[in-house]
Amino acid sequence: MLFIPVFTGVVAGGYPTHRNGKEQAEAHGAAADREKTVKIRKPADPSAFGPGMRVWPTLLRAAVGAALIASMAPSLAAADQAAPTSTSTSVASIAADLADPRELTPLGDRLLFVAYHPSLSQALFSVSKRTGEVDRLGDVSPGFRGAFPSGLVRFNDSVYFAMNDGVSGFELWASDGTAAGTRQVLDIEPGAGDSIPAGMTVFDGRLYFSARRGAATARLWSTRGDRDSTQPVAGAAALGNPRQFTVAGARLYFTATDPEHGEELWAIDRADAAPRLVRDIRPGPEDAGVAQLTAVGNMLFFAAHDGRHGSELWRTDGTTNGTVLVKDIRPGFDGSRPSYLVAAGASLFFAADDGAHGRELWRSNGTEQGTMLAADIRPGPGSSGAAFLTSIGNSVYFTATNGRDGRELWRSDAGDGTTAMVRKLSSSPEGSLPTRLTPIGDRLYFSAIDGDRQQQPWRTDGTASGTERIGTAFDPIGLAYPSGFTPFGDGVAFAARDAGGTERLWLLDAAGTVRRLGLSSP
Repeated sequence: MLFIPVFTGVVAGGYPTHRNGKEQAEAHGAAADREKTVKIRKPADPSAFGPGMRVWPTLLRAAVGAALIASMAPSLAAADQAAPTSTSTSVASIAADLADPRELTPLGDRLLFVAYHPSLSQALFSVSKRTGEVDRLGDVSPGFRGAFPSGLVRFNDSVYFAMNDGVSGFELWASDGTAAGTRQVLDIEPGAGDSIPAGMTVFDGRLYFSARRGAATARLWSTRGDRDSTQPVAGAAALGNPRQFTVAGARLYFTATDPEHGEELWAIDRADAAPRLVRDIRPGPEDAGVAQLTAVGNMLFFAAHDGRHGSELWRTDGTTNGTVLVKDIRPGFDGSRPSYLVAAGASLFFAADDGAHGRELWRSNGTEQGTMLAADIRPGPGSSGAAFLTSIGNSVYFTATNGRDGRELWRSDAGDGTTAMVRKLSSSPEGSLPTRLTPIGDRLYFSAIDGDRQQQPWRTDGTASGTERIGTAFDPIGLAYPSGFTPFGDGVAFAARDAGGTERLWLLDAAGTVRRLGLSSP
């Protein structure tokens, strides 16, 4: 049997899911500087890579998939003829053999996800919470080639995504969670070429995204969900590579490039309006490096450099005059490089380096006076490496090291301003290396190392006593390297390795029981 290796990294960080355990734990959880006492590998900071890195895993998967299909077509021709071409593969066989689930997306009583199957390769599936039955969605890319679905997002009563059917290339698709209700919306790049839809974002009754037609540069498109309404956005023909779509208040913001301004911040005020330049932050054709777009109420915060300051915190109310530098946290060309921006209540929290305290936790209300160091977790010039900021209500959870306990889970309260470690989970000098921080309801789900064990699933209500490892009674080694925590019905679905080391789909139900999702029993 021929195996095609495929990178299926998560969008937020771009890490391949087939890393070994130690590499994955370090890559996702370690963020302190190498020169510090606690030797923890530095994580991939989105600000270090520039804006829009969230879309690159999608584009990479598409490019890799297209190249593999083209280069291997002759050798796969015979196998393709013998490959299964219908969705009638038995439910039991599909559920038992699915591996590497990702992009978990709930839709009604079904959960859509992408997974690998030995006879179907990368494909789209759904599982019913009521019956547990698993369906393959659509007769696409049979056999070894794989459909490589990506970018799943809910819109109206369907899930939209990019997928390759082996005939039309990577195009825009939609599914209601059933095989019969899975359809191609439009072959944007006619024929076998790829339009590679990416960045799909819902705004004002439309789905906005980038796609390519007849050119190497992606343009701005939108759809109401049907073929006829799927069109290039009027007035956006000159804008290249739109990305970082973010809704704040009644506007859709994004970054795009044109010859006159370089890459800058743009906005759409309503579904039938043309895009407009918010402000040429770095005047002229040079890029402003706009990144980390984050909504706080009707206001949008982001990092940018105007050519006079380094990368610093900015905000906008959607007007030219209302687009301003919030504070020059670290004067000079280097800048404070704000990252991991997140809203908590009416405040913004982020990580930044002012040149005196190292990379620490900051907060802002949008004014210069109200932008301040929230906590010097590792006192002095050393960095705590605050990372992976995630909010629930007025609480911000993140990982950091105080220089003594290694990297652990911390919590900061936007109301009373207190910041403290939630619970010390590991006595190791490196700490428990929490990662995959995901808010669901009033709890935070995450992955962390407990003692000598591998990364395990945990959840917390923000208190030490309310921080618990998710039970695995039927698996003595636990559910290693969990990811993709997603609310599903009254439970939480997620991916994790089984006792044999294969990544499977699991469900934590309301009673606290964990079982294989799609199977009648673990």
